[in-house]
Amino acid sequence: MVQTLLQLTVHDILQRPLFQKAETIATDEALVRKVRWVHIMEVTQVGHLLNGNELILSTGIGWQDNEETSLSFLQQLIDSGASGLCIELGTYTKQPLESMKALALQANFPLIFFHEEVRYIDITQDLHTHFIHQHHKMVSDLESLSTKLNQLLLSGKGLQPLLKLLHETTQAQIAFFPFDSEAVFVPSLPKADGAAFYEKWIYGEMFHLTDVKNKLAHRPILALEHLFADLLLYAEQELSEFQILALDRCATAIAQEMMRTTYIEEKTRFKQDLWVTDWLVGKHSLQDIRDYVMSVKPPMKLGPIILCVFDKAAGSNSSREQETLLIQKQMIARSLFEREGFYLLPTVYEHRIVFILIDQMPSGASHERILRTIQRFHKTQETQLFPTLIGIGQTISDPLHIQVSYETALQTLEIQKDIGVLPKPFYHELHVYKVILLMKQTGELASFIDGYLSGIIAYDHEKNGQLLKTLHKYLALSGSKQETAKELFIVRQTLYHRLDKIAAILGDDFMQPQKRIALELALHGYEYLNGAIH
Repeated sequence: MVQTLLQLTVHDILQRPLFQKAETIATDEALVRKVRWVHIMEVTQVGHLLNGNELILSTGIGWQDNEETSLSFLQQLIDSGASGLCIELGTYTKQPLESMKALALQANFPLIFFHEEVRYIDITQDLHTHFIHQHHKMVSDLESLSTKLNQLLLSGKGLQPLLKLLHETTQAQIAFFPFDSEAVFVPSLPKADGAAFYEKWIYGEMFHLTDVKNKLAHRPILALEHLFADLLLYAEQELSEFQILALDRCATAIAQEMMRTTYIEEKTRFKQDLWVTDWLVGKHSLQDIRDYVMSVKPPMKLGPIILCVFDKAAGSNSSREQETLLIQKQMIARSLFEREGFYLLPTVYEHRIVFILIDQMPSGASHERILRTIQRFHKTQETQLFPTLIGIGQTISDPLHIQVSYETALQTLEIQKDIGVLPKPFYHELHVYKVILLMKQTGELASFIDGYLSGIIAYDHEKNGQLLKTLHKYLALSGSKQETAKELFIVRQTLYHRLDKIAAILGDDFMQPQKRIALELALHGYEYLNGAIH
């Protein structure tokens, strides 16, 4: 077991031989101040010269029993975070100043007086040798810890031995909070205590408690820019530098172990693509699907199903490197979707990346949750292995109808290739585009547009009459002449003239319900093929 190195305190220093005859003025709180270095200082302006945690040695030559200067010097040490002040009484300072004693006690700052001549060079040499030895030992112990962590990683025994080693090394309470499973405490805590600890952490109360100040350290477990868990270390006393560094090393090892485990699981799922592909083409019975889903994740329920289909991605079906990248991205996507209440079955089908989402929260707003997750997922990608163009199909309740969701997702993709990326790429948001796409696929769209709008388009081409724009706006505003004139920035008489011309071309009945619907569909089809009407 690696031994924990404790930092040297003022009390520890007072036990050393060179301090045996020293007089100490200090409270109990002052005696536990940490000392990182020793420094001889005789100047009186010291605030900018210190880093904190220094034990200052002085003869008092800078103030020579001057009360105001001595108090100023002491206050600067206190403000700079020094650990304590040693004063040799004799040549320059005849006796301890009562005002310095009072200030030191009030500030819980230790004063150490030498009534006999001492060699400060011996004190600095003694303590600096100790500090350097302590540092070398800490480095050695950390290297030993790293070796043990690497051995455990290679053994493949999982996370528990890593957490146990961290506890044995630091002699502190370890708390591990993974996002997808129960909390782990080493050593174990009573169920009520563990639940209370976890609840305080979840609600952000831990670091606000006065009794854990400098006694609690936290490290996020990160891999692939994604947070997998939280690792906490808690001790009864203030944490040492060694304990913090040990926590850092263990957090890295845990991240590697979680990454390895998750990668293996994801690779296993990746090899199960054939089953998912067979599901997409209708080769499985309802019972087969239920059995498979339960075998993959027993507590999961077979709820509503939605398919997200990415446009064909370069390399999605090629090299080993691309396969590795795909697995990594699927790991992130799985975690993000599960956070929003979905179970993800990813696959590559017809050279497209397909996410089968099984909703575990059917009463929730599934489309908002999907959109939120897709946006987060794209932000985490270093390389755009997954294209930004995505189609989200129709929600189905019968697993045997999964092909419906797939086909509607493809239609959503197809429409976006014609009109551009939709902010909400859901099939149920396509509305009139569903009809237009069908007409395009059957070859009827162009002739339908020409049959209703050719006269208007020809007139605009010859006369620049802006009849198409006027008709589009007039129908969109439900035939309101006032609103149409306002939107077009024209006077009412100009609008009347244009509407008369439109009626002459289309017929006086162009606002009758059936003909109006056909005209609106033709206008949408025109925009689908040519872009927005301006």
